[in-house]
Amino acid sequence: MEKREIGAKTFLYPMPTTLVGANVGGKPNFLTIAYCGIVNHNPPAISIALSKRHYTNPGIRENKTFSVNIPSVEMVKITDYCGLVSGKNVDKSQLFDVFTVNLKLLP
Repeated sequence: MEKREIGAKTFLYPMPTTLVGANVGGKPNFLTIAYCGIVNHNPPAISIALSKRHYTNPGIRENKTFSVNIPSVEMVKITDYCGLVSGKNVDKSQLFDVFTVNLKLLP
């Protein structure tokens, strides 16, 4: 593959596809996003970028938690599905095994 100039951009290329999970209305919901990145090493911090219209936003604000998952190649269909349908219209709570991890935030 030949080298290709893409100019100055504000993203990594290629962008990793990520699944973001959050509880919305008491149920797990998942959406597919591309804007995810490392913000800091110590303490560890990442960022995600969601448009205001995403159904998952109120759940993140209410619970102050979310998960970021890097799907495998075998998960391409279900990852695509999570990006094509809104949790507002489709219950996505049973798509994945969900578990909770309690982390103590660093001071």
